[in-house]
Amino acid sequence: MCAAVLCLQSCLKSDSESGEPFCAITAFSVGSIVSYVSTKDAQGNSVSSKRVVSGSNIYFNIDQKAGTIQNVDPLPYWITLTKVLPTFTSYGNVFMEKDSLLWGITSGTDSINVTEPCKLVCISTDGQYRKNYTLTITKRGAVSDTILWERLSSANLQLTGEHRAMMLAATYKDRNLTDSLVRRIFVFSQNEASKPQVTSSLDGQSWTDPTVLTGAEGTIDYQSVTIYKGQFYAIDDLGNLYTTTERLKGVAWTKVADTQLKRLLGSDGIHLYGTDGTMIMGTTDMVKWSAEGTPDVGMLPQRSIYSYSVPAQTNSDLTMAMMGGISSENTANGVTWYKTASERDEYDDAWRYIKVTGDNAHGCPLLEEMSTIFHEGNLYAMGRRRQTDGSYKFEGFYRSEDHGIAWHLQNAKWLLPAGLKATDGPASTVLLGNTLYVVQQGGIVWRGVIQ
Repeated sequence: MCAAVLCLQSCLKSDSESGEPFCAITAFSVGSIVSYVSTKDAQGNSVSSKRVVSGSNIYFNIDQKAGTIQNVDPLPYWITLTKVLPTFTSYGNVFMEKDSLLWGITSGTDSINVTEPCKLVCISTDGQYRKNYTLTITKRGAVSDTILWERLSSANLQLTGEHRAMMLAATYKDRNLTDSLVRRIFVFSQNEASKPQVTSSLDGQSWTDPTVLTGAEGTIDYQSVTIYKGQFYAIDDLGNLYTTTERLKGVAWTKVADTQLKRLLGSDGIHLYGTDGTMIMGTTDMVKWSAEGTPDVGMLPQRSIYSYSVPAQTNSDLTMAMMGGISSENTANGVTWYKTASERDEYDDAWRYIKVTGDNAHGCPLLEEMSTIFHEGNLYAMGRRRQTDGSYKFEGFYRSEDHGIAWHLQNAKWLLPAGLKATDGPASTVLLGNTLYVVQQGGIVWRGVIQ
């Protein structure tokens, strides 16, 4: 952190005296947070492991009137907050107040200790006004990995088969520059006429009427909807690429490019990926597409597609990305792909298919309508399993702690709702902070709080 540069000056006016926002912190986020956690191995020995929580998954609210900045969802109990890297936008210069001194903070450069609430001060560039903030980052108590479920009122979602639940977050500001974080649940499906449609909700209780997607020249592939840099992207059956936003509630789509893509595959936060049937292709601008891998393209996911990315534990320039789903070419397991991504071409690797071999006998489960989420470093997948008598069964959540390589069924913790029945049809999951939603055909919605 920079050296102390100012003593507190009582002559500074508060921002409220001016009637104008001469000084204010208008946006706040943090970088990925690295923590070292001590656990016990099978022999009872203490083992230290490195865990990384992505800053992109930590949301903050700024209350300008109360002068508070606070994370929306409590962070894991084991996270270390001694060196947190803040990134902010402000009118004026930002300082941290400590021992009656103001210490300058450079956005994206100077780390701060937030183990306790700390005071931030924004001072106008002319030095006449100041605005005080209290920054608080909260953590949960020790995690038991249990989920407390409740069934919400049935909704008229008009789901007729396999569907795709997703969450899109957006932050809006009012005239007082107070943040309003919106995290909306979207469920993409098709109606009885096989037209792609969407319904959405802010709380899983009240839903918009299912509405057919508009703006596409062809039929949008709702199974390939992908989130990239805060917006939804999808292709239609003609190979055109489209986008939409949270504000449009996923209904109206705008064409952004003509492509030769057959399917979108996901994003690592840096690139958007798709396939033309012969190779994986990636882009950052929707104009130039580059080859991102050609081997094993037959094993690319065709449905139940998911993609996630986390900061690399070894290098801040690297991102560890994974994608997977179901491929008709693999009749024994779901498919998992992995890559190291970077904005620097020399560090950006091609996608690699992870084969299930004797050394890895616990590959991704082959589930009907598989739905996958990412929570605190682990992947969780659920879906119906077809039984030998032709019936279906929800076995539970499968968890992977190693980027989708090995998966294990959860029998004691992270259990599905007891009332979730496979006979009621396909289900999909979506995560909002520490709250998990299961949406099922017929409009059944379950909400579970992760303890």
